[in-house]
Amino acid sequence: MIVHVYLALTLSHPVSALIQPEPEDHHVRPPGWDLLVQPEPEPLYAEPEYPLAVGFDAANANNYLPNGIESYKWVVVHTMQGSYGGTISWFKNPSAQVSTQYVMRASDGEVTQMVLDKDRAYHVGNNNRYALGIEHEGFVDDPAKWYTWATYSSSALLTRWLTHKHAIPVDRDHVAAHSELPNQSHTDPGDGWNWTLYMALIHDVVLPGEIRGVVVDRSAPCTLTANKATWLKRTAMPTDTLADSELCSIPADTELAYWHARTDFDGHHLLTMPPGEGPCAGINGLDVAAYAIAADWSALCPPAAMAIPGAAIQLDGGADIIVAADGTFVVTAGPGAHTIDAHAADHEPASEPVDLAVYPGARVVLALDPVPAPDPTGDPESTSGEPDPTTGATSPDPTSETTADLDATGDTSSDPGALTTSAAPTEQDPGLASLPGLPDSYGADDDAGACACNDQPAGATPSLLILAALGSRRRRR
Repeated sequence: MIVHVYLALTLSHPVSALIQPEPEDHHVRPPGWDLLVQPEPEPLYAEPEYPLAVGFDAANANNYLPNGIESYKWVVVHTMQGSYGGTISWFKNPSAQVSTQYVMRASDGEVTQMVLDKDRAYHVGNNNRYALGIEHEGFVDDPAKWYTWATYSSSALLTRWLTHKHAIPVDRDHVAAHSELPNQSHTDPGDGWNWTLYMALIHDVVLPGEIRGVVVDRSAPCTLTANKATWLKRTAMPTDTLADSELCSIPADTELAYWHARTDFDGHHLLTMPPGEGPCAGINGLDVAAYAIAADWSALCPPAAMAIPGAAIQLDGGADIIVAADGTFVVTAGPGAHTIDAHAADHEPASEPVDLAVYPGARVVLALDPVPAPDPTGDPESTSGEPDPTTGATSPDPTSETTADLDATGDTSSDPGALTTSAAPTEQDPGLASLPGLPDSYGADDDAGACACNDQPAGATPSLLILAALGSRRRRR
């Protein structure tokens, strides 16, 4: 019987794995290793478990223990002390005795998976059986160069995926630095890693299958006032690290209108604004969505001040869902194409398509126009387009919407945050008749327009993939 037990143990786990301390991620590679030719891959072929990974590139079988995870307690942040490609090569070297489940490139946040989540990678010594590791490209001593916006936003997406998949609490006790785990001698990622920003980005991720949105009154934006000269920014990174194209200069005392704000990004607000308006119109999408340094502006308005009491949305033509008092809503749906319709009493309805990815979820902002007030004279005949009896000039049609109204920023087709427009429905549009709450006078004019935007900064990762449906309008005669 004793012999049988011994044989069973040796078959399932090498004796060395049972009695020897596990390898620790020592980050030490032979000089010039990053420049060497990559070793031949091991014969393990798998699809990456993380939907946003570019692929699965297996670590050498000597560098991890199959089925070795006992429970999921930590997601561990590492710094490679080297390059992305060099680290991938090192994990595939049979003598390395080191690995993590994921490695990440600094320039664009690209992720490669090298060890399956269920397998025990060698990166935090005897804590490996409870930990999933992410190696980030770069060096602890040069955080400004290597800890980029792409790194933070992509890593936040990956960490949120792992905590959601494995039921790990999303807090600093469970999302930890390599240096913070028990019995570690390492300092990575070091003091230069911005934990405040990183955790804010993790909490901001929309989970798979969710559409989070807000319905606002287009005519009632909140107005902020700059109390000093400041900037609107494409990211929440320090201003001196951003290129000119990522900034919009704001003089002191400037007034700025916004429809919705997400807060607490390391002292920043992420504002969604009326497109084509304000001091940053036409500047790289910074009139649509931008980070504002909170201390440089007057206080935000209560979210309910921009909401529409009693507003409702429909997902794919389904039942009405009444939004919360602050205008927010959350619905769930499978990956693929969906439509969100919004309506409210005394407001024009709005509709926006949402292409929901496998991961992450999506965000939508719908801005509804108030229904125009009726003509106080009660004259149903419009005089638009008729010549003025005195001057002979033709008066403009007050119900028409010019190109400038739709696209005040010019051609922004190359900007991922640019607005798009869509044609108005025809008089026979059957979708409007089913929307409740329309007043008898509804449809007094026939102008139409639609716009949508994505407030994800250019070059950023899908982490923050954000769909902002800024005021798509549908009207009928």
